[in-house]
Amino acid sequence: MKICNNDELKLFEDTLEQCEHSVLVLTPEGDQYDLKNPMEKYLGIASLIGDEDPELFASDSNDEMKLFNYLEKIA
Repeated sequence: MKICNNDELKLFEDTLEQCEHSVLVLTPEGDQYDLKNPMEKYLGIASLIGDEDPELFASDSNDEMKLFNYLEKIA
């Protein structure tokens, strides 16, 4: 998943605020960031903006649905 512009970033941050459990970003290099952890959030978001193609995982099915809704909005 990639974030391509400011509107997508704002919508993603709003979606992330609604999530109640861990949302993980896994980079191709093997780095892992929990976007619900304030110490890791911005590193994880930076990887979603950069040239990498990281994967996003939710630890809760309700949070997963919120992320799917986000993806539908930006498609």
